[in-house]
Amino acid sequence: MTASMKKWPFQGNPQIIIKDIADITELPNYHEQIAAVTDGWVDGPVAAVLRGGSNARSVLDVMVQAGIKEAHIYHLEEKIPQLEEVFLSSVVAPAHTLFDNVNITWRREATIFDLIKGIGSHYNMLFFGAPLAQSEIDPLYKQLRQVYEGSITLVRGPVQDIDFDQSDAIYRWVRERTYEAADFSLPSVLRACKKNLGVKIAIILPSLNEEKTVGNVIQTALEVKDAGVIDDIILIDSNSTDNTTAIAQSHGIPVYQHAEIVPEQGSYRGKGEAMYKSAYVTDADILAWVDTDIETITPRFFYGLLGPMLTHPEIKFSKGYFSRPVRVEATGLELGGGRVTEILARPWINTFSPELSGYIQPLAGTVAIYRDSLLRMRIPANYGVEMAMLIQAVEQANLWSTCQVNLGEVIHKSKGVIGLSEMAFQIIQVMAELKGFHGEQALPNILRRVYSAHGDFKIDAKRFSTVWRDYGN
Repeated sequence: MTASMKKWPFQGNPQIIIKDIADITELPNYHEQIAAVTDGWVDGPVAAVLRGGSNARSVLDVMVQAGIKEAHIYHLEEKIPQLEEVFLSSVVAPAHTLFDNVNITWRREATIFDLIKGIGSHYNMLFFGAPLAQSEIDPLYKQLRQVYEGSITLVRGPVQDIDFDQSDAIYRWVRERTYEAADFSLPSVLRACKKNLGVKIAIILPSLNEEKTVGNVIQTALEVKDAGVIDDIILIDSNSTDNTTAIAQSHGIPVYQHAEIVPEQGSYRGKGEAMYKSAYVTDADILAWVDTDIETITPRFFYGLLGPMLTHPEIKFSKGYFSRPVRVEATGLELGGGRVTEILARPWINTFSPELSGYIQPLAGTVAIYRDSLLRMRIPANYGVEMAMLIQAVEQANLWSTCQVNLGEVIHKSKGVIGLSEMAFQIIQVMAELKGFHGEQALPNILRRVYSAHGDFKIDAKRFSTVWRDYGN
């Protein structure tokens, strides 16, 4: 280490050699150790820009030795799937065991230099895996210096084999089972796939007082029907008191009140009940539900949701997710889900159902499923139906029989905190029931709230009973 280089926060580790950037030519002498050439240590935020492989893996070791607890990693998406597998195996999987907090961002810039132009101002140091050949290190450093003013560290690891078949199964699923609606925007392709499968498709539109948006949702669905991708569009209403049903009827589609479907079974309030009874009003092979309160509905909601199931016959369950107009400051990343998702569902999933942790919006209500899969499910009549279907879809086959699709940006009605609390209570009851946490005893069904103000307090209590429906199979 030269005197000009700022002192690194660790010394005396014989397995890691730190060299000044001026000493690049000395790296061939270090074949059994990790060698890093650097401008020097700089306090403040750091990040790694990694492609994958043994050198990228060695970057993680250097960061750990430097005392970094929170790893920020950027990765340009590879065009070759096998290279993505290398990144998952050599970087993603070990990162989660080495650091307390890991943030990995996939980017789509044309080059690494374009990426650095976008993120460089947020970090005082950037780490990179060294190129394959010694002669490429100095030219790469000079190119990086042209677009980045902070400290640069290039790391080369010892020559070793890495098993690239041991990547995290969740990340592999996310990579291969997450789609964009635009991937399925060619009607002729979807029609051909639909014909080959010989399936009938019904779009189900649950509604409750949606007169402001239901007409546009129906009209958009009719466009997709005219393109030959779907066969039926059906509205299942829950006793709307506005003009929702009249608007639907004016478009010439079948309209049902869910309480009047198989009346001998009785009726309950809730979206789950409407979804359950959908199976009785259509003989379609694939059923897809799209909410009628979406203000920004486009055809992609329909062909995007159905596209994976038509083009990949092994997929039996498809869940939509949405870009939201809320952004995370500085990174520009969209929040994955809503408030209940982030505060309740995601922590629960990672604790008790980690196989579902790759779902961006597990509570999203826009889903499609094969009829035979639906008929084997238990359906809660109230909130929680989305989680119930997701959990059971994975249990019936496996995670790889399910997928998620980005359907674009959504603007729709949002509940206040009290309404969200009640929703969360019902969802947690459903998840606990499916996990069998209650044993032989019934789950508590009363949500109590205690309020205090100016020395006084009051207690509110509200009962939520979860009713389960099944098809008798």
